[in-house]
Formats: sequence, C-alpha cells, structure tokens
Amino acid sequence: MAEQQYFLEELFEAFVFMRRQGATPDYAIQLLRQHYPHISPEVRNELSLRIRVWEKREGHRYPPDPDARVSFPIFEREGNVDMSDEIQCPQCGTVNHSEANYCYSCGTLLTRLGTQQLYDEGEEESSAATFGKLSSLVFTVRGFEHAPIHVDLGESQELIIGRTAQDSVIEPDIDLVNYDAQKLGVSRVHLTLKRHENNITISDMGSSNFTYLNGERVYPQEVRVLRDGDELRLGKLVMRVAFQRQLRRIT
Repeated sequence: MAEQQYFLEELFEAFVFMRRQGATPDYAIQLLRQHYPHISPEVRNELSLRIRVWEKREGHRYPPDPDARVSFPIFEREGNVDMSDEIQCPQCGTVNHSEANYCYSCGTLLTRLGTQQLYDEGEEESSAATFGKLSSLVFTVRGFEHAPIHVDLGESQELIIGRTAQDSVIEPDIDLVNYDAQKLGVSRVHLTLKRHENNITISDMGSSNFTYLNGERVYPQEVRVLRDGDELRLGKLVMRVAFQRQLRRIT
C-alpha cells in the first residue's frame, strides 16, 4: 500500500513536470497510462482527481508548446521503495521528490534536515512563502489603504477572519466590519489563518460568497499557503498580503 501511494505521488509529479515543460494534458496523460497496469483502480482515480484539480488551479499558467521536447521523468524502481531521499511535507504529509522546494500537494515550503543553515535566524530566505521569526503580517484592504491591518500571529495559532454582527455571538479575531465587510459579502466566519513553522496557511470555512487567492477559488477546508504579495478576495472585499521583514546583520 505504501509503495502504491508513493507511485501515485511520483506519477502526479511527473504529470506536473511535463505540463510545465509545455506538454498538452492529453499527451502527458497518455505517457502516464503506460504505468497504469502497476497501480490499483483506486490510485488511478486519485491520480485523475489530482490532475483535474491541478489543471483547474494551475493549468492556465502553462499553455501547451508545440515545439517543446518533453520527456517522461519517472524513475523505474525494483523491490522495496527507498524513502530515505524523499521529503515529507510537514503540513499535509505528502511525500515529495528529494529535490522539491515546495510540496506539490499544498505548496508548503519544504525544509531539508541536515542542511547547513547559512543565514542568521533573524534573516529571511528569499522565498515569498517564507514567514520567519522577525516577519510581520499585514493586510491592506482595497479602498482602505490608510488603515492597514497588522496581524499578530503566534506559532500554531489559528485566527478567524470575518465580521461581527448584532445577532451573532461569534467575534472573529480579525474583524473586517469597518472595511465595508457586510456590503462586500464577507461572512461572519469567513476563513481561518494559521502559522505553521515558516508558513502561513488559510482555509475557507464554508463562506457564502467564497474566498479567492490570486483569482483562484479556495474551496471549503482546503489548505492554501499565503505568500508575500498575494491577493486575497473575500466575497468582493480585496486585500493585499504583505510579509514585512526585518533583517538582522550577522556580527
């Protein structure tokens, strides 16, 4: 079962790799099918689901290139699968290839144990998804640029973003009522915000008018990683995400 799951992850990563190299979805899937006899029907269904979700979220960013020379980046394995060179995502548990920088399932930045840290703990890596110890989170709502929202988010703490209402006993941690939230369709409990190590994630809580990250819908209970410069839309309320970094010189 573990080997089947591993093969699923590897096939999906191969599909994403080929699409980013310019392959059409049909061509990439055709190459994947040569390995279908080695996987169960359940794994094939899961693979198909992941491909559909990826195409809906990311496919438009990679239009097919008829001149692209695309190879099939699958490594043939015999016997037991050696997982020692793979990286497990700390957020969702997905096993990623050893050279992956981000989890291809949820987008979390992957940290390699044993790699020498070449920067001081007060400094930040260049990745837009990295939220370090000295970073601060700021939301700037469109039309209210004069009143940015500074968020104090502790490790593993979960905050609710929404709006207060007279007939509701729920008080969100980040209240957008003064930012025309009701008129713009923000739910009382719209989404949650959570910090996990060096990443910040969001999850829609079944909001009435939906959540969008950079124009792509975030489905209920789906975990998405925030990055510096992202645009969040709650209903019709739009706000820009900023990670304000304070670097410290190594002496």
